[in-house]
Amino acid sequence: MDQGFAAWNSAVAAAVQAVGTDSFGQRLEAALATIIDFDVLMVFAYRGAEKPVCCYHNIDPKRAQTIVGAYIAGPYLLDPFYGAALDTRKTSILRLKDMAPDHFYSSEYYRQHYVLTGIRDEVGILCRTPNWAGVVISFTRPVTAPAFGRRDLSLIRGAEPLLRTLCERHWSVVGSDAGASPIPAHDPINDTLNRMTNGVLTPREIEVTSLILRGHSNASIATTLKITSGTVKIHRKNIHQKLNIASQAELFGLFIRKLTKL
Repeated sequence: MDQGFAAWNSAVAAAVQAVGTDSFGQRLEAALATIIDFDVLMVFAYRGAEKPVCCYHNIDPKRAQTIVGAYIAGPYLLDPFYGAALDTRKTSILRLKDMAPDHFYSSEYYRQHYVLTGIRDEVGILCRTPNWAGVVISFTRPVTAPAFGRRDLSLIRGAEPLLRTLCERHWSVVGSDAGASPIPAHDPINDTLNRMTNGVLTPREIEVTSLILRGHSNASIATTLKITSGTVKIHRKNIHQKLNIASQAELFGLFIRKLTKL
């Protein structure tokens, strides 16, 4: 028998036995490690606009302060994986570079948070459970390693149905005391921005601000909101004046500072 296939079978069998126990995360990590190389494995459970819960990670405490602690404090709202978890139309396998808006890699979220994580590429398996809006099992590669390639993604697609079934069964238990997981009727970022600005911004300006923070260009904002690029520029100018800021960096800083006080 092929050694790789035997290792996968053995590791998956151990993960099956660990469902519902504290060792499941480690067993899941071991199973994934038999088919692909990765650095970080982390599992975040999302319930509406609430702060996510980190169900498992394999990160050392110092690095976890940024990847887990700082993320939960507020930037999670701008994370494409968070948006996917709340969007029931999203597929089960997610890749950051495929979901990210056109200016994501020049956004302040990327510059001031994501870069600090040391992550180069990230792929996730999206699970649906009765007690969460979505659970994302995310595995990454560092900036010192190559991005996930076609072979990696093919192996992930092949393993995904089994891994997702196991994860959904296991994390259906985690957080079950919190009840159902309602999908927010309104955009959580828009609602948060509205509370932060105390009605200073109009509903349209809130939408534009949200898209700016997520990493959309003027053209992308115009397409998303079905308005002209010139109108987007006017909205951006008005937003800066009303919030007394002069740059996207200041907007992000204001967002994070306000968020930590909510």
